[in-house]
Amino acid sequence: MRELASSVLSYTLANVLYTGQQVAKMTGAPTSLVNPKNPPAPGSTGEEPRTISGYLYKKTKRTAEKFGDAAAVAFIAGDEYQSKAVDFVFDLLSTSSLSPVYWSKIMSRLASQGRMAVDALGDQALFAKQAKNTSYIFALVRNNPEKLGIPTSGAFDLAYFMDKAYGVGDFENIWCVEGLGHVYSQRSWSGREDAEGIMTDGQAAHMPHKSLTMMHAGLGLCLAESLMKQLTPASSIKETERVLNTFIRLCENNSRPGYVGCALESLGLVTRCFNYPMLDLVQRVLFDVNEPAWEFFWRGTGRALYFSPGHMVQPLYSPWIAAEQEASNERAYKSMRAGITWATNVVNMRQPEIFEDLIKRRGAAEEKDGTIRNGVAASTTMAMDITPNHPVVKDYLEYVPQSSDPEIHRLWTKLVHEPVANAVERYQPILKKHKMMDQVFRFQDLDALVDGLESPSETADGRESGRKRKARAE
Repeated sequence: MRELASSVLSYTLANVLYTGQQVAKMTGAPTSLVNPKNPPAPGSTGEEPRTISGYLYKKTKRTAEKFGDAAAVAFIAGDEYQSKAVDFVFDLLSTSSLSPVYWSKIMSRLASQGRMAVDALGDQALFAKQAKNTSYIFALVRNNPEKLGIPTSGAFDLAYFMDKAYGVGDFENIWCVEGLGHVYSQRSWSGREDAEGIMTDGQAAHMPHKSLTMMHAGLGLCLAESLMKQLTPASSIKETERVLNTFIRLCENNSRPGYVGCALESLGLVTRCFNYPMLDLVQRVLFDVNEPAWEFFWRGTGRALYFSPGHMVQPLYSPWIAAEQEASNERAYKSMRAGITWATNVVNMRQPEIFEDLIKRRGAAEEKDGTIRNGVAASTTMAMDITPNHPVVKDYLEYVPQSSDPEIHRLWTKLVHEPVANAVERYQPILKKHKMMDQVFRFQDLDALVDGLESPSETADGRESGRKRKARAE
């Protein structure tokens, strides 16, 4: 009943937005707002649904394919909100609402969100900057063909548009390359579930090495959005297993050695951001199908939480609270928090005062679990790989917190400055050398990883190993 209620509301929302979009077209709204920017994802739509909720879900997804930017953003946010509202109502009617723990969590989340809302009133400019940065990057990936001038259909010269992607700006390289990988994979993939060589053959064989992490992330976006069309929240476990195994196989058969994890992580982003009702089913089945892929998945959901339109204005609904609500267990929760940090760090690197605010609010709470430290290290490692000698990263290393509180300075040094320096000096060079760059796309101890690949006592140039440095800091 819960699933049916959510499907009906989702279907209604999609049709209301589509009707509004059609009215806007007739009244002369700019085509950039009311026309879809990208064609539907390639590949099969799967078997016909056997339930009313499954039928409505697929009808809703087909309607959403016709949305321009405005309707798409409104639908992604609105669909998540109505789904959580339905869950809340059904939870109230269940025995879980009788538990003091249940109400304690709700009150804690409301208090946390309230504090952020009050803080935003006092420093609106900081939150406005972050929302602007996030929406800019979201559009940069979503509307990549328009940004780069890629033809609307057919094959294109990858080398030419790779140069264009890198020409947008050092800061934008990450997302321009990810978007290019998405479009190139769509045009290269026939939709066959036994396809091979998308990132190794043809034009892709000549890609610059610095582009590989995010080109593979784009491959994952293409495969995930295509295969997710075959599923609904009412899909059987067997059918879900088949689709997830197909996704993993396609990632493995179309990736270069050391980059498959970059593609696998995108399943979490696509599921959480664009197929929110599927989150629980996919993660439950994926854990049994392939546990490492499950780890990449949850890191991707954290990244999605940051970029999801429902959380771009964080004082209204913080992604950190959503992570607490949605994580299936503590491992998933840590991965999600690292994923939120990953995006927060790299998206706002040109305005480090934004990340300083995060350190003030969450640094002490996250210090023990290492989630902020990992997210900073992982995203900076990837940024340095995409853009060698990244000038924004170099400026970031020189930032001194504006706060006069010595505790903030200590946390900044431990959770930001040190992992950024390590990313530049150790993580990126060592992981690249050993063809393990995809390991920054899941939550793990990067110091332990690179120390296991190189001498555990001293690196080649005589600097301390990561574990020694971390132990000394603690």
